[in-house]
Amino acid sequence: MQIISNADETILKILNSLRQNTTAANRLSHYCVQTPAEEGTLLFNTLTRELVLLSAEEYANLYNLEYLKEHWFLVPQDLNEKEFADLAKWFYANKLKKTKDITTYTIFPTTDCNARCFYCFELGRSRIPMTEETAHKVVEYITNHCGGQPVKISWFGGEPLYNAGVIDTICDGLRVNGVEYNSSMVSNGYLFDAELVEKAVNKWNMKWIQITLDGTEEVYNRVKAFIYKDQNPYQVVLNNIERLLDASITVHIRLNMDMHNADNLLELIDELTARFSGKKGLSVYAHHLFDGEIPMAQVHTDEEWLKRDAAMYRIEQKIAEGGFDRRRGITKRIRLNHCMADSGKAVTILPDGNIGLCEQFSETEFVGHIDRDDFDQNVVASWKERIPEIPECAECFFYPECIKIKKCSNESECYSQFRRGKLRETQRRMVNQYTYWKNNVETEDVDDAESADRL
Repeated sequence: MQIISNADETILKILNSLRQNTTAANRLSHYCVQTPAEEGTLLFNTLTRELVLLSAEEYANLYNLEYLKEHWFLVPQDLNEKEFADLAKWFYANKLKKTKDITTYTIFPTTDCNARCFYCFELGRSRIPMTEETAHKVVEYITNHCGGQPVKISWFGGEPLYNAGVIDTICDGLRVNGVEYNSSMVSNGYLFDAELVEKAVNKWNMKWIQITLDGTEEVYNRVKAFIYKDQNPYQVVLNNIERLLDASITVHIRLNMDMHNADNLLELIDELTARFSGKKGLSVYAHHLFDGEIPMAQVHTDEEWLKRDAAMYRIEQKIAEGGFDRRRGITKRIRLNHCMADSGKAVTILPDGNIGLCEQFSETEFVGHIDRDDFDQNVVASWKERIPEIPECAECFFYPECIKIKKCSNESECYSQFRRGKLRETQRRMVNQYTYWKNNVETEDVDDAESADRL
């Protein structure tokens, strides 16, 4: 047996303290995910976060392996695992040091945009820029609430570059105040000329940017519907992506997929492969595109979902063949929150100084303002409210990681397609982690709640 990734020692100690003597026969844990690998079978425990590799001989004899019993891959037949998982996570959360410091900021330099995408969740909302006065107040707010710790900033919008001057103002102010920071951005990429790329590197401390491509040239230009008429937006954005990569800024290209553009995205990946193959720092991933106001479970029938899943699988395979998949490994810590909204350490700052907890809400659900220190605790609490459990939770492999909050329309219920997708993603991450281990490559422990999977 080979240990590919060690268990979270805190979770393991908590579980062992709860262990009970029993004569019941052992079974595989509900939280144990299997997938084949080049040299055997990978087993991953979604609660302890441990990943191991079993040879064919070991796998054939797995119920007799003491290590698997000691490390919770095998559990007594009569064990109520869900109860143990709940207790372990409760103890784990209470062991963590809690502070009121805010170290992650999603800042809207503007809610205006130079594109007019038909699916934008901000359609019909106000289009306002942040003023220089407000930008200076943002600097003071961050300085006073980060507890002297380094901060992460995500520039969001609207199109953040549509008001790039306030990005300069905020970064300059943080430097003067001695606040360490790095940043990322969600952008359509159109305005990234040489001057802004230089600022992104040397002033904004930008590590990565997410840019959405909706298809090849004709499809992209039609969907984005930029306000400019004198240039070819598709070519402009591809040129800017190359400029960013040459400046060593990681670019995550997001492909928004529905059944109207699924085949065209395959063509787009071919074009990206022809242009960017061998470029470092580029990753591509696909995301289901839905009406953001309707829970995903209500959008399609099972038959329609199967067609969607098949289309998504073809796209993911094409991305992998081009060498653009992000190849994420498994995270080493158990998730205790769903996203920034319920993390207790992240806020959004709108152009008018209003403070929220979710970037999808740019005109409602505010918890405070940069002119004052207090938060509306009722709104804060509402973002921590989770959906009721369902019978499937009792034996679901994803239960230790699954946190669904009521206010998120696409997370307001569970459904079989969600579980199927999570199983595929988990198995892919297991294989990625195994590959990194084989090649002796260190992996970064990415916090998925602060990842690039964003609109």
